[in-house]
Amino acid sequence: MFTGLVKEVGVVRAAPHNRAGGKLAVRCPQTAPTLTRGASIAVNGACLTCEEVSGDGFASSVLAATYLATNLGSLQPGEPVNLEPALRAGDPIGGHFLQGHVDCTVRVLANGAAGGGDWTLTCELPEELAPMVFPGASVGLNGVSLTVRTVEAKQFAVNLVPVTLAETNLGGLRPGMQANLEVDLITKSTYYAVSHLQQRGKLNLEELARLGYGRKH
Repeated sequence: MFTGLVKEVGVVRAAPHNRAGGKLAVRCPQTAPTLTRGASIAVNGACLTCEEVSGDGFASSVLAATYLATNLGSLQPGEPVNLEPALRAGDPIGGHFLQGHVDCTVRVLANGAAGGGDWTLTCELPEELAPMVFPGASVGLNGVSLTVRTVEAKQFAVNLVPVTLAETNLGGLRPGMQANLEVDLITKSTYYAVSHLQQRGKLNLEELARLGYGRKH
């Protein structure tokens, strides 16, 4: 479990370039001393397992499914990646809960401050995720916890504050690049639960009452 607060921007040493998967090695001198073999770490929002840990970095296997569902397969040596070790009991939760299970990659449409206004990152919005992305919703982009500001036809936008621009790789995303998107866990769970009831023809007042909605206490 993660919160979307990046602890360090690491640098890729080696990246998988095979659709069957491979090894990803990252240099991260600040984070590496806190890692152990078998620990979980989010890399651009994708949860990986540390298999090799050195004094200034780590290496993890990237399975074929992860390669295909995230932007890890497109990484090149020298590229920056957002890193967040797994949440520990007692840690502050400053963002929102993220599992590190990327829903899909989304294409960057625009990124910058237009006319001296707020810095805005705009990405495409796949149709299947549109019901779960709305103004005020939380999303994870490359592992960063953000609030959706606007949603238009097949796209959504978030604002980036100066600390996010300075301490993550989001400011360097250019139009056409891919970012990892994870929608809010609670929103996603609720959406699928309601969809299941709809498919079974049980989304009615009686069924909702049976589940406890509208019950007087």
